Amino acid sequence: MASARHIPSGRSMLAEKMPTSADRGKQAVFDGKKPIRGGIPFVFPQFGPWSFGPSHGFARIIRWNLEKAPERLPSGDVEAIFSIMDSEFTRSMWNYAFRLTYRLILREKELHFNIGVYNPSKDLTFSFNLLLHTYFKVPDVRRCQITGLHGCTFIDKWTDRIYQNTPQEHIITNVVSGRKMRVQKYNFPDTVVWNPWIEKAKEIADFGDDEFPNMVCVESGHVSSPVILLPGTAFEASQILQGGAAGGRGRGAGRAAHAQQQQPPPASPVPSTSGAGGGEGVVPVWPPAPWLALNNVYM
Repeated sequence: MASARHIPSGRSMLAEKMPTSADRGKQAVFDGKKPIRGGIPFVFPQFGPWSFGPSHGFARIIRWNLEKAPERLPSGDVEAIFSIMDSEFTRSMWNYAFRLTYRLILREKELHFNIGVYNPSKDLTFSFNLLLHTYFKVPDVRRCQITGLHGCTFIDKWTDRIYQNTPQEHIITNVVSGRKMRVQKYNFPDTVVWNPWIEKAKEIADFGDDEFPNMVCVESGHVSSPVILLPGTAFEASQILQGGAAGGRGRGAGRAAHAQQQQPPPASPVPSTSGAGGGEGVVPVWPPAPWLALNNVYM
């Protein structure tokens, strides 16, 4: 049976017993002042370094409101709704009125995340990035593979890769206890794959030097280009995490539109698909392309 714990500061969801095991670092800090190193932090309205505020925006460091307390539905699922809206603090960095809602549905082996961003202004348009920075606990990241990335155009760094226009579904092999995990997404055209590896792990204060082999971030988002939201309109996106996946389609997959893949440039350094568990459309998480420099890894 799945269970989850919500950390209202920074809107991070920690999966405690779900086979997906979206996890947190041993040295993660719960002080309400900085984002939690684990779970599913919420990136908004900026992805990466930001000249007007903290890296990855303010949504992962401010306190969220509980709009609807966890409630068991007739189906047996558990539902809760959280939200944030503009305040003096957010306007000091990003001077727009907005409302951001996050609906969580917990099923036996699934976590559903439904996100809505609303622009209440009558005359101002704004743009933003949005991403679910999902952490997964793995026995050895070098033995993990992720489907659905081969042939996609990507923005690359040594341990941080932004895949553009990815399909609606990825399967991560060899997660905790050797299980597979299905990640399904709707209206999130990008997938970010991240691991700090050796040197970067040493630079992160709330990340153990020896923890990097046992985690990988596979992040659904809209980051390679911004969402442009007109006055009085809303943007909606969703993600489903399904534990113990072994193929086929999970509940809710039918509503997700299949994103069209861009053709990669002729010399794109896509990792080899050979090796155990490899095959068409399967990309190993590690090793990275050895000729790529490690710089400006987004945190």
